Amino acid sequence: MVQGTKDLDVRSKMIGVLLRAARLKARKSLKECAEWLSCSSHIMSQYEHGRRGISLPELELLASFFDVPVSHLWDEEPAVLEQPTKRPAVEKLIPLRQKEIGVLLRQARAKSGKTQKQCAELLGVSTDTISKYEYGTKSTPFPHLELLASCLEVSLADFLDRELLTSRMSISRAGTEVLPAKDTAARLPPQIEEFVRNPESLPYLEMALRLYELPKDSLRHLAEAMLSAEEQRSREMR
Repeated sequence: MVQGTKDLDVRSKMIGVLLRAARLKARKSLKECAEWLSCSSHIMSQYEHGRRGISLPELELLASFFDVPVSHLWDEEPAVLEQPTKRPAVEKLIPLRQKEIGVLLRQARAKSGKTQKQCAELLGVSTDTISKYEYGTKSTPFPHLELLASCLEVSLADFLDRELLTSRMSISRAGTEVLPAKDTAARLPPQIEEFVRNPESLPYLEMALRLYELPKDSLRHLAEAMLSAEEQRSREMR
């Protein structure tokens, strides 16, 4: 357990070194990067020194700022993007991406048959922390995500935002088929995909996730209660 925690700390420091190298090559200051992520320069410095675990959504955003494939911030050679990327709505994008990654983590864990306790022991954290990762209420440090992906036998590419050019370049360089932005694995109808990708839909997605976790009996009782309330409301309006 102690050795596993030390390995994660070492990984955080390695990512920090790559992050700093990419920032210097892009001629960006700590302050500029902090403003891009909507965080403090102190937090950005902690990321670069490996004292704080940076999340995948933050790596994705920094990759777009540095004009490099996101995977270059953990182990690949740099490549210049064809066009610079304008700053997205960070304050909405990061929480949304955390939720997306959380759902994917939970699905992968369920498919693998692993428990939250097993994942917690792997990372040296509490089951409550794993639960927060899965519900997107706590950002997953990239070294943790990397180790979980390996344990759950899924590819890191599965967690990347395919709408970002920096992510799609990384997937392509890794030899993985790149799906077009509107061609998801689930083949969602356009109106559903648009709803899911809209940051303003976050509260509804959270509610849907909680409903999904409820037992079938509870869902039936909830539906009956809602129907009863609607019928009563209709009678009162007559």
